[in-house]
Amino acid sequence: MGVIDSKRLLERFEAHLVESALAPATVVNYVADLRAFLRWSEEIGSASGSPFDLDVEDVQAYCSFLQSTKNHAPATVNRRIQALRKFYTFAQGEGWTRTNPAESVGLLSESASQRSRQLSADDIARLLEAVQRGRPRWVDRDRAVFQVFLGAGLKLGELTDLRLSDLHLDHSQPFLEVRSAFDGSSRTIALEDEVCEALKSYLLTRRAAPGVDNVFVNRDGNPFSTRSVQRLLRHYARKAGLEGLTTQALRYAYARRIYERSGDLDTVTQLLGHRHAATTMRYLRPSSTQGHRNPTDSSES
Repeated sequence: MGVIDSKRLLERFEAHLVESALAPATVVNYVADLRAFLRWSEEIGSASGSPFDLDVEDVQAYCSFLQSTKNHAPATVNRRIQALRKFYTFAQGEGWTRTNPAESVGLLSESASQRSRQLSADDIARLLEAVQRGRPRWVDRDRAVFQVFLGAGLKLGELTDLRLSDLHLDHSQPFLEVRSAFDGSSRTIALEDEVCEALKSYLLTRRAAPGVDNVFVNRDGNPFSTRSVQRLLRHYARKAGLEGLTTQALRYAYARRIYERSGDLDTVTQLLGHRHAATTMRYLRPSSTQGHRNPTDSSES
């Protein structure tokens, strides 16, 4: 679209909502929601200031910002998500973007919004214990899924897209390579022993359909879908008494652990595959950043 004219964009979106015969109050709310999102995207330093340069990760970070910084109720956050879904669907129809990054961002459970942001060490132990007590046929696979989430900080789509050629488990420092669907870049993530051993155990029992090189496959040998992984998480979260748990919370846990160990925001940003350090900051509890300089406060950022 070239340079983004936010005022014109809001006017076009409002006209579309009116044409869709939405209630006047809904139109007003959705336009206000988009205005707030555009303002936030400019503040985090989007490369072009365009909402069409943002991806699912950015929308998830925005939702975290609404919860942890703005203290918005789950119902308010959910309305913002719905507004963004509507906006990006409209933008797809206009040919401004090919994707809807808000579509796969899940709505919050009002009773479990805190859990979607934060996991304790005890929560993680209970989750892994529930996985270990799962169906014997799938224990190796399911344990590897959760170890990769917790020990490599992958996004949901990155986990389902992971290929056998991305695993390098026999090196002196095992690692996996994560390829970005957004711009074709890749990042390398070192694996600790627990993650590496879980993957090795799973690969011994993996049964894939012919031609399938995805690491994680379902009972038919076909690639695991994102919905399948989400169902898997809901199943084990219930077993562990962690209803409302999201894959994003597992990624948050990885980010906080790496930051607490290294104290280096740039390292965490690189490992998570973020384009902006400000996005990474949304992952970290306020207490974990106390005493460290906020990179957005420096003229060097």
